Amino acid sequence: MIRRLLAAATVGVVALGTALPSFGQTTLDFSSWQFEDPGTKDWLAEVITGFEAANPDIKINKVYVPFADYLTQMTVRFASGRPPAVIQASEGTFAAYAQEGWFAGLDDRIAGSDVATDWAGAQSNLLWDGESRGVLMANNALMLFYNEKLIADAGVAVPTNFEEFQAAVAAMTNPDGGVYGLSAVTTEHPTVMEDIHRYMAFGNAEATKDGAYNLTSPEVVAAVETYRKVVGKNAPLGNNSAVARQLFVDGKTAFLIDGPWVWSFLDKATPEMRPNLKMVEIPWGPQLSPGGITYHIAEGLDEATADAAWKFIQFAIQPEYQRTYLIMTGQPSGRASSVLTEADNAEFPHLAVIGAAAAKGVPFFPADQAVRAGFAEYTAIMRSAALRVISTDDPVETILADAQAELERAIPLK
Repeated sequence: MIRRLLAAATVGVVALGTALPSFGQTTLDFSSWQFEDPGTKDWLAEVITGFEAANPDIKINKVYVPFADYLTQMTVRFASGRPPAVIQASEGTFAAYAQEGWFAGLDDRIAGSDVATDWAGAQSNLLWDGESRGVLMANNALMLFYNEKLIADAGVAVPTNFEEFQAAVAAMTNPDGGVYGLSAVTTEHPTVMEDIHRYMAFGNAEATKDGAYNLTSPEVVAAVETYRKVVGKNAPLGNNSAVARQLFVDGKTAFLIDGPWVWSFLDKATPEMRPNLKMVEIPWGPQLSPGGITYHIAEGLDEATADAAWKFIQFAIQPEYQRTYLIMTGQPSGRASSVLTEADNAEFPHLAVIGAAAAKGVPFFPADQAVRAGFAEYTAIMRSAALRVISTDDPVETILADAQAELERAIPLK
């Protein structure tokens, strides 16, 4: 996909700056899709203001690109030879960028830094060709949200294991009464592909195994049957992530599995509803990390610009800013140790819950390098399979066999 975009980008490339030295000052383009996100935008403003005050010879130029357009815009910029100096990405898209040679190696810079000694295990996911090519800025794990009053009124207990969760979701579903057991993504949206992998992990099944696709195995089929039963039968169809979250906030659904960032979204509930909305660590294993936010330096920068870019990343990952990141966004930092004070824990007890889950979070997408490199195609194929599972009566075995055959053609593992 990226190579096709690169070819297209050679036509009508827009000249965009990366680092523009002017009168002794270096301007670093910093690309992100979060300059407009609640919480994150305020944190980014705080970091940039603090960095520029501490480094008057460096100016940060914010390059906002909506997430849906991010890959295309980054492709255009790299094709033009003028990439942002500092690039925000995600663990999920890292490999697609790294295989193009877009990210500079950071081993020499990381050596001796906090990243080498006090960082979450997910930092290892940023290795490419044997070298670290990014820094994990934020880590997370999925959380279980539930409507305490809604389930209590129905005589349903908060689940303590996966079997109880399945039973609780089914017991709460009453379409005629306008209530569903579960909020979930059930339409053409990236998260629907993530959801089917969650249920594979909950069923101790793997999409790839021993260097081959494993979708037709009995354990994967069983796990996806559970996905069909739980999501397809108990979540309203046709919803993207925003609608799914809003239904939960409005008291129309009883449960939601989502990232810790949803905690701040709960404040959109009415004053009467908000006390009913609770968040806990998912009470069954494994704890799943959908991928964190990562920061990178563009390959091919001159030494002074690359040094300035690393200085900015180092500034942003200081304990004081990782602490404010967690408080302002509700998303754990990349550090392995807690960045919160005792006073923080007393004032924001939910952050301790989020941090504890993140510390145990494990990836649930295939680790095969071919899959990671072809993640856009992998996502498209698995998204189609997931939608077919929850919106048709086709046998799960057939759907997964079709998906596996398509994957073997599009992204061969051997």
